[in-house]
Amino acid sequence: MHGLGLIKSLAERERELAAKLEEAKAMAEAKLRQAEEEARKKIEAAEAEAARILEQGRAEIQKRVADIEAEAEAKAEAEAKKIWEIAEKRLEDAVKVVLEEVVP
Repeated sequence: MHGLGLIKSLAERERELAAKLEEAKAMAEAKLRQAEEEARKKIEAAEAEAARILEQGRAEIQKRVADIEAEAEAKAEAEAKKIWEIAEKRLEDAVKVVLEEVVP
C-alpha cells in the first residue's frame, strides 16, 4: 500500500509541475507578445524620427539653396548695375566725342 501512496504522490507532483509548466509557458508567450509590441512601437518611433530628420534636412537644403540663389541674384544685379553704369559713361563719352567732331 505504501507504494500506491508514493505513486499517487508522484502523480500529483507531476500534475502540479505540468500546471506550473503551462503557467510558465503562458507567461513566456505573454512576455514575448509584449516584447514584440514594444519592439514594434520602437521601430515605428524610430521610423517617424528618421522621417522627421529627413524632412528637416530637406527643408534646410531648400533654405540654403534659396539663400545661395538670393545671394547670386544680388551679386548678378550689382554686377549688371556696375556694367550698365560703365556702359552709360562710355556712351556719354562717345556722344561727347561725336558732338565735338560734328559741332565745332
